[in-house]
This record gives sequence, structure tokens and C-alpha cells, in this order.
Amino acid sequence: MEPTLKNCSAGCGVEVEGFLVVDKPRGWTSHDVVAWARRALKARKVGHTGTLDPLATGVLVLALGQATKFIPFLDEGEKEYIVKLRLGASTDTDDAEGKLIEQKEVPEDLSQWKFEDACRRFTGKVLQRPPLFSALHHRGRRLYELARKGELVEVSPRRISINSIEILDFCPPSVRLRVACSRGTYVRALVRDIGEALRCGAYVEDLRRTRSGPFREEKALALEEVEQLASDGQLPVIPIGEALGLSRVRLGAEETMRFIHGGEVSCPGTGKVTVYAEDGAFLGVGNGEGGRVRPLRVMSL
Repeated sequence: MEPTLKNCSAGCGVEVEGFLVVDKPRGWTSHDVVAWARRALKARKVGHTGTLDPLATGVLVLALGQATKFIPFLDEGEKEYIVKLRLGASTDTDDAEGKLIEQKEVPEDLSQWKFEDACRRFTGKVLQRPPLFSALHHRGRRLYELARKGELVEVSPRRISINSIEILDFCPPSVRLRVACSRGTYVRALVRDIGEALRCGAYVEDLRRTRSGPFREEKALALEEVEQLASDGQLPVIPIGEALGLSRVRLGAEETMRFIHGGEVSCPGTGKVTVYAEDGAFLGVGNGEGGRVRPLRVMSL
């Protein structure tokens, strides 16, 4: 069986391996949550699988221990957000935490139908210009670091997918949407672009991530819950192999040793697969082709 934190207190000294879904509080950076988890769980290695803005709340997936090595194999292709936006103004960060840079009247004839029509322009595969205040790099510097110093750079648009935009509440100047999109999408940029299309500006007032791939808000734990469950030894860490959601193959003793030392093994399997030993221990991820599996990433046992 893959290790979890069950039957182990946070301070027992056993390295926790797996993924943990937490509910990021507003005002915290994703890095703040990672630093907090290192202290609260006494874990040496903690990472996260996708940044959330400080203003945003919701699903943040933490990788504990050796799970950090397997983040690239997670299928978090689609993410879902609930966003509350305000029409009639623009900020330098495209959200409520930024400096107000322009105000305009919301068109009196703006109907829900016209708003939906504007949203349709941004659904499907589109090019999106990332916000100037973002964690993207430009010549080794974060864009937000440059923007805070007044150094505004030209950011190349990126191809993303907006799979759906659903209006949940339409009461201008306030509108609430559910957005399903590809990873790499900036909801702040989407809101900015909708505001520009309506010629009145818009920015994000509130943002919540409700889903990241298979990880949903129903399973996300508040940080207070994490501390309590950890102290009780009942923290529901998702085993690495289970979280990856790939096909499984099982190896005998001899093949297990060869695989964990980087050697190909004879084993049925096609494409990316999770690899296990006879006793159910998770060994890593391999790529299967022609009756052989080549290691892509292995656990340190």
C-alpha cells in the first residue's frame, strides 16, 4: 500500500508522501500555504500544482514528500472557477487589489444577452494576453516584480482554451460567472478582455477555484482542519499513484529492482503507466511500448 498520514501524527518523523487538497484562504499566496504546510506537517518537501492569486480562494493541491516529483504527471487539464466581476472600471492588476486606472459608465442598454454575446467571443481556443501583474518570467524576473517598479513589458499572448462561461447572476455592475478553462488561463485577463469588449472595463472582485482536474472543492480542507486531522493522525492524503489516475502495472521482485534503478522491464502496458511492486508499493511512472516499460520517474525507496 502507498503511505498516507493515517495512524501517524504530524510530528512522528515519518515523511508523508501524497497529495493533499486544501482550501486556500483569501489574502494568502500559494507560497504562504506551502510554507505553512511545511511547519504544520513538519514536512521537508512541500510543493503545489498550480498558483492561485492572493485574492483567490479554493482548491489548491499540495504535493507532500516525493509527490513533488510527480506533479508533471497529474492531469489537471481543466480548471473551474466562480468569479464575481465588476463592470465600469479597470485596475492595473485586473482585480480588486490593484490601483484604479480608469472608470467608465456601464452601457444603459447592456442586457444579459449582450453580455453573453461578448463572452462568446472568448470561448474556445483563443490567444490571451497575460496580466502585467503575474508570476510569469521575463528575462529572469517575475512580471509582477517589474510592474511594481513601473517597468511595463510587452507580454506575448498565449494560446489557451475557455471551455465554457456560464452566467450565474447578472446584476450590473456586478456579474457572477462560472468559468471552465485550460491550465494557464488567467481569469483576471478574461474579465479584463470582456470589459474591453463592452467598452466599459471590468475587474475581478472575488475569485474561487472550485475544481482543478479531478480535485474538487468538496474535498478541500480548511487549514484549521488540516492541523486537527494531522494531530489526530487521520489526514486524508491521496496516494501518489491513485492521484495520477493512470493505468497500473505490477512487477515481480526482479523487475522491481531493475525498474527502481532506471532499467527497462518486460511488462505489458502502453503509454504512461503507474508501476507497482508485488506488495502494492508504488514505484513510479513509466512509459510502455512494445511489451516493455521504461522508467520516467521513480520513487526513492
